[in-house]
Amino acid sequence: MNASDQCKLGTSRVVIAGEMTIYTARDWRDRLLVAMSAPGDVELDLSGVSDIDAAGIQLLVSLRMEAAAADRALRLLSVSARVTEALTFCRLTEFFSDALPAQA
Repeated sequence: MNASDQCKLGTSRVVIAGEMTIYTARDWRDRLLVAMSAPGDVELDLSGVSDIDAAGIQLLVSLRMEAAAADRALRLLSVSARVTEALTFCRLTEFFSDALPAQA
């Protein structure tokens, strides 16, 4: 599991690499809660996600809903093929439509 966190100009950026599965969801949740506790929007770079399961999808959905409730933007800067496949399979591309990069 790998992560890089940055915060600048009112935007928190989290780079996620490796698995977003039931085995790593708690660690990712903790890192994402830190990003959500900072002021401003949240950007996620998911280009390095090698595997994602229902726990990872649930974490993304929860983060999306929390950002919307706080009137903050959640942007997915880059998305791995595996994440795109999982979002499509779960029929969540519309749910994330304003957060996904144009090419996703």
